[in-house]
Amino acid sequence: MTDEEMLDLIKRFRRAYGKADRDGLAAATTDDFEWHLHHGEPGADSPTGRVVKGIDAVMAEITWRQANWKNVTYANMVERPAGDVILQMFTTKGTDEHGKDYHLNVVDVYPVRDGLICRKDTYWKGLR
Repeated sequence: MTDEEMLDLIKRFRRAYGKADRDGLAAATTDDFEWHLHHGEPGADSPTGRVVKGIDAVMAEITWRQANWKNVTYANMVERPAGDVILQMFTTKGTDEHGKDYHLNVVDVYPVRDGLICRKDTYWKGLR
């Protein structure tokens, strides 16, 4: 894929994710898509974090976040193709399900296979 095609793919994925658009997400991802979240159950999900498999599970995670996280904002978005992956970097702020405010730098790594995103690897670093 060209860099322009990679950027178009991540744009379509990002928009579908933001709208919780199941069909849009499915159109941008492989059938075996996995999301490796930034955290998991201690001992059980190490070192990958919790792994969400398939669009239905992704939709459940997005729906849970929409219901439980408040005042979420995103800033400083940068997306770059790098060979067969897309790197996405941004800052996010909000309030989590425990009422605790967060401010994070995030890096998402999206491997691409056959023109579709096959995985989302998420890495978070908290700011003080």
